[in-house]
Amino acid sequence: MKNTGGKPLLDALERHWRQYRKRLKACRQTASEDNVHELRISTRRLLALIELLHALEPQPTLLSIRKVLKKQLDGFDELRDTQVMLFEAAKTLPILPELEPFLAYMHRCEQRLLLENHSFIATLYQPKLRRKLKKAGKYFKTQTADIDLEQALPSAINNIYGLVINRYEALDPTIPASIHHLRIAVKKLRYTLLAAQCLDSTHAEMDSSLLKSQLTRMGDIQNSVIMLQTLELFFQHQIPSAVEQYYRRQQQELIDSFMTCCSEILVFRHVTQNDRNWVFESA
Repeated sequence: MKNTGGKPLLDALERHWRQYRKRLKACRQTASEDNVHELRISTRRLLALIELLHALEPQPTLLSIRKVLKKQLDGFDELRDTQVMLFEAAKTLPILPELEPFLAYMHRCEQRLLLENHSFIATLYQPKLRRKLKKAGKYFKTQTADIDLEQALPSAINNIYGLVINRYEALDPTIPASIHHLRIAVKKLRYTLLAAQCLDSTHAEMDSSLLKSQLTRMGDIQNSVIMLQTLELFFQHQIPSAVEQYYRRQQQELIDSFMTCCSEILVFRHVTQNDRNWVFESA
């Protein structure tokens, strides 16, 4: 790869921005679960690219954009969690009829949040966000005119991978929060790799299915944590014994299953500055 400067990243930024705008427009027309899910994905990909740009050439404008996008993502969390719990309670109701009042409560919560999200989505796109992106892009282009992406990108990605390693080493199966912290780091790694992948397919070959599989496992555990916390509040810390036993057993099984294969996350090795391809191989 020649010293091409930051142009490939800026081209990727423009593509991600168009995709984000497309998903946002779809959400404004119909804030369905699928449309919101797609918007969250496009927002995460845009956010990952923003963070990658900042890692290569820090600037306050990128931090400001990051803050806006992160706030947008957080705004969907409650609805997403409610819909997950609603699906889970409806699925389990035949064997746990004690969940019937909780299920009705979740339905009411979903309807309220759908109305709130409709208003929230209407406020998401702000012209000043586009202006900030243009300003950040111009600054990045100027500051990285001579950057060698083949040298710079592996270093930026290695820093994120280092965070994954640190949180993996801090894993404690008795503390679900430690799994959630690892999940956040792995998610950032995956989206950053995808951001780098869009530059040049010949230098960005990475099968993310393994990371995605592990993220799904950790996500299921976090869903279980939220489910139990919400049940505790709904039943005022007096969850019916059958319900509590079911979900605590389910959570333990999810954790045990994850812990048997979590070391697979470490099959990815650090990318060095001498690497020619974006392939993470077994150590």
